Amino acid sequence: MMIDLDPSCLRAFLAVADEGGFTRAAHLLNRTQSAVSMQIRRLEDVLGTKLIADRKKATLTTAGERVLEHARRIVALNDEVLGRAKGVDITGRVRIGTPDDYIAFFLPPVLRRLSITHPQVEIEVRSSLSADLIQQVDKGHIDFALVTRLPGLDGGVTIRREPLVWVAANEAVAQKRPLPLALFSVGCPFRDAALTALRQSDVPWRVAYESLSTASILAAVSEGLALAAITPLSLLPNLKVLGPRHGMIELPGVEIALYGPRGVVSPATQAVKASVMEALAGSRPETVVAVAA
Repeated sequence: MMIDLDPSCLRAFLAVADEGGFTRAAHLLNRTQSAVSMQIRRLEDVLGTKLIADRKKATLTTAGERVLEHARRIVALNDEVLGRAKGVDITGRVRIGTPDDYIAFFLPPVLRRLSITHPQVEIEVRSSLSADLIQQVDKGHIDFALVTRLPGLDGGVTIRREPLVWVAANEAVAQKRPLPLALFSVGCPFRDAALTALRQSDVPWRVAYESLSTASILAAVSEGLALAAITPLSLLPNLKVLGPRHGMIELPGVEIALYGPRGVVSPATQAVKASVMEALAGSRPETVVAVAA
């Protein structure tokens, strides 16, 4: 038997998660605390799992974290359908932050979808390092951001995971000593992961090139000046992936997270976030990279 989710229960769950408690969620939804609690229990019964680990602190279980962003998408689509049926279109300006290496891969499908579903929504894209983008969200300068983080770190809700690989124009670059590196500027998780891995090895290294720009980093690598640590999303056809057989220490993966403010956001922001989630869910999964022989 097909079981349907109740958007009002999902809305109550989002309010508790965003507001950090049942009392504030009840105030936001203009309901009693017991009514909100009952809706959460009803949702947990339908899903067959607990969503709230500690009801006093409103902390989420692992299942609650997994459900959270999907619940946002369902509620956003519910509101969108109701608005369209009444002939109301969502309007507004939404400011998105993202590292520049994600712009070409993730944003085109988002912009295409929004141009059809929400033609009155204006989108402003700002590119910077993940650490800077988190600060911009916290200060209210942007509405939400796609950020990169190393596994286990806080900062947003994990959307997907990507491997991190060494790339070079040829295998000979990996034999140079000290090892020439093209690194992103301080504050980039790619830089942190690469340097942490190298410090655990006996390979001497030096910073040959440093930049905020993925294009600049890849240009230096393509000319054979250095190696770089990137995700396969940014891999150019002329670059080779190097691994342990070339003397390169393995790198950890990274997480792509959606980072935004707690609490209620505008309908336009919610619609854009839903489209970003849709694009991320529809893009290819973690890439399996062929290492150069």
